[in-house]
Amino acid sequence: MYKPSDIPLVAIRAFVTIGRQGSFTRAAAALGITQSAVSRHVATLEKAAGTALFERRGATIALTPAGSQYYDAVKDSMATIELATQQMFQREESQGRLMVRTSMPSFAMTVVVPMLGSFMSQSPMRVDLITSLSPPQPRDEFDVLITRDLAMPNSEGWELLQEELVCVGSPQLVQQHRSQPPHRWPMIAAKSRPDILAAWAVARDIAPDRLHVGAMYDHIFLAVAAAIGGTGFFVVPYLLVLDQLRAGTLVMLDEHRIASGATYWAYLNSQTLQVQAGRDFCRWLKGMLRGRASGLTAL
Repeated sequence: MYKPSDIPLVAIRAFVTIGRQGSFTRAAAALGITQSAVSRHVATLEKAAGTALFERRGATIALTPAGSQYYDAVKDSMATIELATQQMFQREESQGRLMVRTSMPSFAMTVVVPMLGSFMSQSPMRVDLITSLSPPQPRDEFDVLITRDLAMPNSEGWELLQEELVCVGSPQLVQQHRSQPPHRWPMIAAKSRPDILAAWAVARDIAPDRLHVGAMYDHIFLAVAAAIGGTGFFVVPYLLVLDQLRAGTLVMLDEHRIASGATYWAYLNSQTLQVQAGRDFCRWLKGMLRGRASGLTAL
């Protein structure tokens, strides 16, 4: 009787590849082995399971009920193993890759990621971007940190941009409420940035406790979507809604841009081996953000 430890992982990989490819021949080509080797791996699994996993129908194959159940159970795990292995090899070949870490997922998704194609079109470096809200630790693997609320003492840093806040809403909602007093405005807020609504209200000489927050969302990008849908007004960093303002799906309640007191920074990890590439990326990012910010006045 087979024990789980008796089943080689390569046999499971061959089985999953057949399921993906729908053919022993194509699976063999994908794995770089012979078709007879693929057949032997399947035979090993079928002997261990005590049942057929595939039905042979001439030149075609199909999963049996038992095979289909097993395939559904193991395919995602095998994909995870393959991806983790590929990422491990990429770390070993990191000379052409720059690992950029950020503590601001909304900023990364809305502003940084759409610009990365421009950087990679003019640089041989490939950029991998990861997000983490935790303070960086000495053994963490990354080359550049983009942040607003974390610091890296004794590291090279670039001040990217001063954050400005605006109050936005759908065109219909702004038209309806623009002439009304602040306590009549339906506001929405984001748990990921609980500070920005109060900072904006104080700067506008509005008592924060008089504002009516009718809806709360976990993340800024959810609150932006709610504002576009007309749920309420949202106070948000200006850069994050530039595309919506240009498209007209959001408009500003007024023309005030309020300094939040926060600053976006890029830090070079002192442990990185990609020193010059990291510096080039930080300078490029600073220039791109300053250019994007200066373009806001054209709205």
